Amino acid sequence: MALDKRGDVAAAEIVIYIPILVISFILVVRHGFARTAGWIFLVILSIIRIVGGVTHVLSETSDKNNSTLITIYSIMESAGLSPLLMATLGFCNTVAQNSVDSHPLMSRGTHLMGLLGTLALVLSIIGGVKMGVAKTESDLHSASTLRHVGSILFLVLFVATFFVHVFLWNNRGRILKYRRQLLAGISAALPFLFIRVLYSVLGSFAPLSESIDANGKVTHTTNNSFLSNFSITGSWVIYVVMSVLMEYIAILIYVIVGIKTPLQNDYLQSPLAERWDEDSAESAKLQPYAMQQPYAQSQPSYAQGQGYAAPYE
Repeated sequence: MALDKRGDVAAAEIVIYIPILVISFILVVRHGFARTAGWIFLVILSIIRIVGGVTHVLSETSDKNNSTLITIYSIMESAGLSPLLMATLGFCNTVAQNSVDSHPLMSRGTHLMGLLGTLALVLSIIGGVKMGVAKTESDLHSASTLRHVGSILFLVLFVATFFVHVFLWNNRGRILKYRRQLLAGISAALPFLFIRVLYSVLGSFAPLSESIDANGKVTHTTNNSFLSNFSITGSWVIYVVMSVLMEYIAILIYVIVGIKTPLQNDYLQSPLAERWDEDSAESAKLQPYAMQQPYAQSQPSYAQGQGYAAPYE
């Protein structure tokens, strides 16, 4: 059975996320497995996208009425946003290491934000499962409400992460050299991540594509409202542009920054030494020319006998 447009996109995601998975694993080995480092979430996201793509393709090629496969890829679609946001938050923690990590915003605030992201993920998964097994109209609306709350929490998490990123820029002078490059990468990825979050929020509030009558009969419905374009059965073009492409660009930015940035080199010299070098270089630019001359040039020439005293014999 031939794939539809969304099925083609799912097949393409399988292809593009397999190399991302391999590279992400290498970055985890290079930069650390800790959740607070952020890199492990790129591995998790890649796995989610591959599983989602496989189940989507199977649902179209095997049995279109296989509700289990449809439920799985629907959950994978919404769940993928969580590791991307958590990766960004983890990168912010990495940027703050050995500089501003003791600030309450970083030591306590990011921990609470991590819990918020976990809660949003759990609500999104529960909402997706309940929608897949709904037997009544009330079950559908209950599942939809959970998805609404989950998507709003994702938006709150994005906004909070953005302000953490602003805080880090305000303290740029205290941040270690190569971690500033990672901070620049976060700044580059945030606009694309915002569009991805926006698509998720709009999709969660899209009209339901089916209804259940009093006898438990499921009926597929159509709706021409603006939000219907963001549903799982909505415009595949909008889906590709606002979801798939934005997410992939953000991940690509993180992967490239992770490959090119030797974060471990920040520990080859102490932060104090690095800042002393920067201050010394700046001071040298401001000093008068005479004060920058070599010490030997400012000494008297003993070869000319000035101030020379022969040793006592």
